[in-house]
Order: sequence, then structure tokens, then C-alpha cells
Amino acid sequence: MSDTWPIPSPETQPDIKQMPAEAAVRAAIRAEAGSFAATLPAHGLPTRELLGQAAADVLRHLDLPRQYLGFAMVAVDNALWAERFRRVPCHRRLLLLPRCLSHSQHCQARTDASGLHCAGCGCCGLPLIQREAESLGYQVIIAEGTSAVLLKVLEGEADALLGVACLDSLEKSFNRIADLGIPHQALPLLRDGCQDTEVELDLLRELMHSFAPATAPATETSYLPLLRETFRCFAPEALDRLLEPVIAPCLRVGPGPEAITTTDAMARDWLQRGGKRLRPFLTMATYAVGKHGFYPTSGTRDLAPLVPDAVRRLAVAIEALHKASLVHDDIEDDDAFRYGRPTLHRTHGVPAAINVGDYLVGLGYRLIASQVSELGEGCVADIMQWLSRAHLQLCCGQGGELLWPRNGDTQLRPLHALQIAALKTAPAFAVALYAGLRAAEASFDEETLLRFATHLGEGFQTLNDLENWAELDDNKLSLGRDVLMRRPTVVEAFAREAGAGPELDRVLADTSDTETTLAAVHALYARSGAFGRAQQLLDKLRERSLDLSAQLGDAPLQQLFGFLVRNILRPAPVLETPGSHGHP
Repeated sequence: MSDTWPIPSPETQPDIKQMPAEAAVRAAIRAEAGSFAATLPAHGLPTRELLGQAAADVLRHLDLPRQYLGFAMVAVDNALWAERFRRVPCHRRLLLLPRCLSHSQHCQARTDASGLHCAGCGCCGLPLIQREAESLGYQVIIAEGTSAVLLKVLEGEADALLGVACLDSLEKSFNRIADLGIPHQALPLLRDGCQDTEVELDLLRELMHSFAPATAPATETSYLPLLRETFRCFAPEALDRLLEPVIAPCLRVGPGPEAITTTDAMARDWLQRGGKRLRPFLTMATYAVGKHGFYPTSGTRDLAPLVPDAVRRLAVAIEALHKASLVHDDIEDDDAFRYGRPTLHRTHGVPAAINVGDYLVGLGYRLIASQVSELGEGCVADIMQWLSRAHLQLCCGQGGELLWPRNGDTQLRPLHALQIAALKTAPAFAVALYAGLRAAEASFDEETLLRFATHLGEGFQTLNDLENWAELDDNKLSLGRDVLMRRPTVVEAFAREAGAGPELDRVLADTSDTETTLAAVHALYARSGAFGRAQQLLDKLRERSLDLSAQLGDAPLQQLFGFLVRNILRPAPVLETPGSHGHP
């Protein structure tokens, strides 16, 4: 074998995700992975590159083929996280099982948006696994994807995750789990195929029962406490407390007509609805790390005293303005659902929804303006300057997206799509980061921060364009919706640049048969290399963002910005060739 292996990207090299058929080979890889993991850094979050190189070393040492690289990466990752996982009591763990472990022909389970609800019919091993896990204190979720699991962890219902899935799903799902610093163990299925799969039951039971109380305080870096602190800001009681000083004067005069108070109630409900809380987290995290260094991310800390209410109100303001843009965006696109529920304009009508969006804009500005006594006039003025600039840029970007199809301009170029993406996304990232850094009086270069936010925003939108063609479990995702809505995307731009414009226009001239249209566009994008070029662009933007993160502030801030890049610009989904399983 070669002395050095390039570490391929699993999403573009599916041949490396083969499961070793022999139990002895799997055991040997796991044992060797444990030995290699013992030589790796004990602290910090293991990167994809570190896992890939360590896994390659494991296979080289055992003289095994590279087709087992994905399995070896899971084995190394498990070894690195094993001790931290064992320290978490079973009643604070989640067990995620795939639906495909059920018997496809005889299963009597009921399924809904939260997953599979086992009927206990006994035709498969799921009931036994579930009962044993629950007897130990586990919460058990039988579903595909990790959105529901992450939400439970972020809301403080669990502290660790044990997940069972095929290698492909593990690679896609566990990147964010690891980057968030959530202790975890992953067990690959013995075979995939999306139905009637199998798992190493003895090993699963061993992992379920594994527990070793901590003998010393934890010191590993984790941003999970800061994420949870951000989520707590939007709990009903906390949100009411943060908003109380800034509510509209008309709401203070005592009981009045319900119609007057309804707008405020609708706005609060919308603020409390789902979402990743990414933008307020940027503000909370940059403040906490900019002010206190590594301390808020080291071990178990009470973060309440470290983040004052003034900063929490900045974070809520950032989210209020973001949620306002979503209300208006849903109206402009006539979307039916957001966060798994009907959109505001579908529930209350377009005029009322527009008014709620406008109310949230005013609420956001008032929250920031009211912090002069705590943060100082100069700080508030600087944040308002950045925020107003971001607001104008967002509207220009959204206008570009809405008006492009109306102009009849089919000469969409990648640069045009990136400009729109940068205007829609990057300024909001920039102001969220700036607000926390400025409130913390941290030292940083503003131009570098703007460049960082620009690449981050461009990458975020490029990833979104790719995910629009993948079947994911996000809250607002309809396969191929962007092309049907005639939104200008990076993927379309690359297809047109490759000469596919005339054929694309012919396909889109008649969209009466949605399924046929989407299949034709998907095939066209694949043939033209548009998916591949968009993936290459995402990789390049991720690399540029990581380079800039190393130039922002001191070591704690640099580590935080690297963490943000890995979480926001996560690996794109595999977009298979036309006619392959699971795609149009």
C-alpha cells in the first residue's frame, strides 16, 4: 500500500463507505482505532481531517483496503469520544434508532413527523431494544435524521447521543453532533438498503450499558452550554422578562381591545417557534468568548452571570429582525409551512402577517436602542450603524431574487447568484458577530470580519442551493422548489455557464407536470456538472472562511470562528446521478 493516502471526501467517494463483512475485521479495526486514538490530542474537538488521517493509518497498519475508511473513521471517532460518553448518566442520553430496523412487510408501527411509534408486534427486534434502553433511563427516538435529537439536546433534555444508522447517514448526521461537542457513540448498520437492516446487537447493548462516573471536572472545549443559553432566551418566561422594558406604550395602559394586543402576542409566538437560533447564538458566543476567553467553553459553567441581559437583548433583537425577514419572505414566496406549522400569512392573512413582520423590525431596533445605559452610547450607535446597513443590503438581495425572473434575464452568472446570496445572508451574519464583539469590547479587524461574513454567507447560500435538491428533514424544504419558483441559484448559474441554458429554458417553459420537470432539471444539472461545480465552490468558500477565522481576534475567538465555519458550512448532501434511488 501507499505510504500516504489522500483523504477523500466521503460525500464524493461513496466507495469508502463499505462495511467489513467479517466480525473479526470489524473488531480489529475498532481495537486498532482505540490504540491510535490514545495518541491523538486529548482535548479539543477532533476535525474531519484528523479522523480521516487516523483512519487511514489504522487501515494501513492492518493492511486493509481503503473501502473501509468510513467505518474506520467512525471507529476512531468513537474511541475519541468514548470516555466523555461514558461519563454521561443513562437518563441523560438519547438513543436514535433507524426505522429500517423494523420488518418492512409486517411492521404495524405508526409513523408521524416525530418518527416511528413501535406497536410492539414482535416481528422485529426494535421493541426489545427500546424497552431495555428505556429501562436504563434513555429517551428513544426511532427516526431518520438528527433534527429532533439536536433540538432535545439544545433544549437541555439530554447530554449525549447513541446513534445507529448506515455509514452514509452517520457521515451526514454526526458532523454537527461532534462539532457541537455533544458526547456520542455511533454504531453502523451491518448492511444498508433502507429496509430490513441489521445491527450488531451485542455491541449496541454494551454501549447502552457503558457508564463510568467522572472522577475529575470536565475540561473539554464545548459550545453546547452557550447554545443552550441562547435557546433559554426564547423560553416564554425568559422572553417576557427580556421584552418587558421595551414593549409598546399602548400595551402598558391596562386591559384593552384584544385586537390591539394580538399583534404583540403573534410576534412573541413567532419568536418562540422553532429554528436553529444561529444568529442570536453568534451574538451570545462572540460576546462570551470575546469577554471571557476559553472560560465559558471549558467544562460545566453557570453562564448566566457571564452574559448580561443587555447582551441577551441584543441577541433577541438579531433574532427578531431575522424572524421578520422570514415572515415577509414566506409571503413573497407564498410558502405554506415554516417550522412544521402553517405560515403566518396562511393562518392570519397577508395584511396581518405583514404587520407582524413590521412589528418585529421595530421591536428589534428598540431592543438595541434601549441598551444605552448598560452598553454605552458609542457601542449602541456602532451596532445600529451595522444593523441598518445590513437591513438595507438584505432588502436589496431579496429584491434581486424576486425581480430577476421578472426581468426575463436568462444570462445568470455564478457571480450574480453569489452577489444576491451575499446580500441576503452575509450582512445578517456580520452584524450578529459584530454586536457580540463590540459589546465585549474585543479586539478584532472589522474588514476581516466583513470578509469572513461574506464568504460564510456565500457558502451558506451555496449549501442551501444544493440541499434544495436533496431529501432532508429540514423544516422548510421542498425538492427542487427553487427552480419552480424561478429563484436565481448558484447551481442554475453553473448549468447556464456550461451551455445548458437553452435546454433549461425549454424544460421550464412547461411546468404543468412538476415531477417530470424536476427530473429533467435534475438530469440537466448533473450532466452539465453544475452540482459538482457548486460543491467545489462550497469547498473553496469553506477553506477561505477557515483561513480568515485564523486571523480574527485571539486564540479563543479564532477557535470559535473555526467552529462556526464547520457548523454553518457543513458537508453538502450527495446529489446522485439521474435516475438513482431517492432522487427525481
